[in-house]
Amino acid sequence: MRRWVAMLVLGVACAEKAAPEPRSGLRVPLPEGWKATAVAGGLHVGPNSHETLQLESTARDLPTVEALAAAVEREKAQLIKKESSPGFVGVRYRLADGEGFLGVRETGSKTIWCSTARGATAEEIDAAASVCRELSWDSSVSE
Repeated sequence: MRRWVAMLVLGVACAEKAAPEPRSGLRVPLPEGWKATAVAGGLHVGPNSHETLQLESTARDLPTVEALAAAVEREKAQLIKKESSPGFVGVRYRLADGEGFLGVRETGSKTIWCSTARGATAEEIDAAASVCRELSWDSSVSE
């Protein structure tokens, strides 16, 4: 899994996070055939039991797209695309062993960090970016 960029930017180790609450207000728009599995610190998402995307929740501020791109480039990744809209930033990058995506979606008082797994296909990366871009918080469920 390409968690190195997410961990670099977050500065938090997954092992230190508590398991997610059983009921969450996070709405994850899954593509047809994809499922989400709760894990300590977040969700693993992907098609047919194949982990493609990891989602991690934090109370940190939404970074700028420039800061996200700079973090990726510091890790010697080639920046392919950067995207920014209200409440969302994302970058697509290339490493020697393939492409990946890192994004952050602001939802309510939280930010959700999205990171693709090694071996994800170009189509899976596109779908993962779309999932991250469209995350929302259901305010009827308490945080």
